[in-house]
Amino acid sequence: MATNPQARVLELLRRFNDGQKVCLGAMAHDPMWEGKSEKTLRRDLDVIKEYFPESFELIRGGEKGCYKAITKDIFSNFMDKDTLALMVQTFNIAQRNNILEGLSISENDKRIINSKIKKSKECYEFITKPYETKKGDVQLLKEIERAITWKRYATIIQKEKSGEKEYEVKPYKIVFMNENFYLACENTDTEHPFSIFRISNIQEIKLHTKTFHLNPDIESFIKELQTPFPKYTPNYRTHMIEVLVEVDSKKARFFKLKKFLPSQKIVQTKDDGSLLLAFRVTQEMEMEELVKKWIPHMRVIEPLSLKEKIENELTEYLK
Repeated sequence: MATNPQARVLELLRRFNDGQKVCLGAMAHDPMWEGKSEKTLRRDLDVIKEYFPESFELIRGGEKGCYKAITKDIFSNFMDKDTLALMVQTFNIAQRNNILEGLSISENDKRIINSKIKKSKECYEFITKPYETKKGDVQLLKEIERAITWKRYATIIQKEKSGEKEYEVKPYKIVFMNENFYLACENTDTEHPFSIFRISNIQEIKLHTKTFHLNPDIESFIKELQTPFPKYTPNYRTHMIEVLVEVDSKKARFFKLKKFLPSQKIVQTKDDGSLLLAFRVTQEMEMEELVKKWIPHMRVIEPLSLKEKIENELTEYLK
């Protein structure tokens, strides 16, 4: 019986999860590995070991070349709740964008994965969709990946309020942030050296034959992105702005449990239970959305320019 590597690995996972032994000698007579060498079986085991390093072990003092799962439920319990939620969300993105159709796996394996996705949907409901899809998204992402991989200049055609607009860029990374995908780019315009484009607004990307070299400062900047509203300046770390805010005691617990931006730090816990928080951002705009979301429980202490801007906007709104 001819079998592909994906089917064999899935069968090994099933046997380990059922508490079965996997013995190299016996497997030579198993229909799944009929005609396969011991080297092939070891490769199949290595695939599992790569993703689950502590999933199974050699049985000592027993039949030579036999393995067992370290615990029977190892493949059910290796994930925490955050990892599980991320994987389910990823599978949902894959299904909505027909990404599975592009995988080089058998139809039987696709049916297995789709079955798992369908089952997960019975437990999860995504009120906020992680990705705004449109026809041609898969092909667009593939072209963007090509541009990033081969470091090729590209022209982006983007939908804007005034109509379509073209930008010549050096694509660096696809960034998943605030439940959307963005393309982070170095610009050819030296006055505005960096841009981040929401991929759902990109109509088309045209790759050039010309290639570029990555700027290490921009690479580092992308790794430290916190919001979709960054402002890049060369040697950006020397241009960061510190924002101090106060959160009242009624909402302080939320900021103790979670960082709403990666740079969030608790500077002081006051006697009344309120918190003084510090954030380091590239420009004041990066803090505006967060502050407005938590009004009236958050107020800006510094810089005064941000405090006054938000107060003026509220005054205008309440007229």
